[in-house]
Amino acid sequence: MKINCLCCGHKVDLDDAYDDYEGPVKCFVCSAILEIRTEKGTIKAVKFVNIVPRPSAEEVFERVHNPMKETARGARRDVS
Repeated sequence: MKINCLCCGHKVDLDDAYDDYEGPVKCFVCSAILEIRTEKGTIKAVKFVNIVPRPSAEEVFERVHNPMKETARGARRDVS
């Protein structure tokens, strides 16, 4: 079974485990969260719930070139 992501249009392929399912599904292209409901292998409802913000190019560059800086910043957040 396939559903189209409501955010980016990518086809999300779901296996047989989702034939009778109600809950979240994540688009691996844009990271959007979709709430779906299926019955007997048929899609009954798809609702856009949330998009997970992707890091900017600058943030990715910083994480790659200064990994200790990000780790230290994360440690400070956990403590406070």
